Order: sequence, then C-alpha cells, then structure tokens
Amino acid sequence: MNLTTLFRRVTFGLMLAAVPLVGGCSDNNIITWTEDVKLLDGRVITVTQKRRIDMKRMPREAWLTFKLPEFGDKELVWHEGLETQVLNIYQGKLYVVGDADTVSAFKQYGRPSPSYVGFRYDNGQWVRIPFSEIPEEIYDTNMYFENMALYGLRHVSVEHKEGMLKEDTYMPHYKRIDPSWTLRIPN
Repeated sequence: MNLTTLFRRVTFGLMLAAVPLVGGCSDNNIITWTEDVKLLDGRVITVTQKRRIDMKRMPREAWLTFKLPEFGDKELVWHEGLETQVLNIYQGKLYVVGDADTVSAFKQYGRPSPSYVGFRYDNGQWVRIPFSEIPEEIYDTNMYFENMALYGLRHVSVEHKEGMLKEDTYMPHYKRIDPSWTLRIPN
C-alpha cells in the first residue's frame, strides 16, 4: 500500500468516526444521500445511495435505489458489499460496477482481478458478470464512491462529482475503471 492510499484510508476512517457527532449516522449505522447521475446517453437521474458501516466505521454494504422508464415504473434496487463506482446503460443494458477496495470485500468477491465487480440487470434481477463483459464505454466513474453524509452533503450534483474527479487526491482507478488495478493483499 503506498503512502497516498494509507493517508486516504486513515483520513476516511477518522471522518467515519466523526459521523455520530454530526448526526450523519443513525443507530443502525446506515448513512444515506441522493445524487444526480449522468448516464452515457446524457440523461441525468436521481439515485439514492445508502451505506452500512461496521463498528470500525468502514463501509460494508451499499444500496442504490432509482427509477428508469425503460425498466418499468418500479424502483430498482442494487445491494452489494462494494463501493459503487458506475451506474450506466449501454446498448439497452443496465450495469453497476462496484469496487472491492476493502480486504473483506476483496475476499468476499473471490479476490477479483481487476478489483472491480460488475453486474447487469437481466430479466428483472441483478446478475454478476465477468470483468470482460463490462463495456469499456462505461468505464468512466459517474457515482460518488465515498460516503457523502460524512461531508454534510445530503444531495450530490453532477457538477460536484465532476469537480471532485478533477482533483489529484483520488487515484486514477477511482476516476475510471482500470483493467490493470488489483487490490494486493497477502493470503
């Protein structure tokens, strides 16, 4: 782990520890926010992100809830133990890509290489797909991949995310899916 990654994780942990002080976390360790997500076709949809954090204040589960007319009038819910990075539609198929960036998620999802886990919405359910089936056209990050409630934001705009993704503080594999990036941990 390089120094930048270590610093980022320590900072993130300290911010998570402060959540109860600012009211960003309920008794059951769930934090929630909404965000505008720009899809490949130019549409912007509103997504509710929800995260469960553990006793060490690390993210353990994520939920996305949203509606898209081409998939019916019901809310779609995606729920996994990953950090979300991409929600997009390509050639009529709906995808979510998560990042297994904690040791427990990395192990839970079978030590994926690269460390991303893709899902496609097929026949009314989310199906895990191999990395090779994630279209390169959707590699650019369009989801906020951290816990917005920690920063006091209850709604995140497309402009906020675009500004954040221009910052040098985030490593390139957070800004765009990198087929060569793998979390490296000892067995």
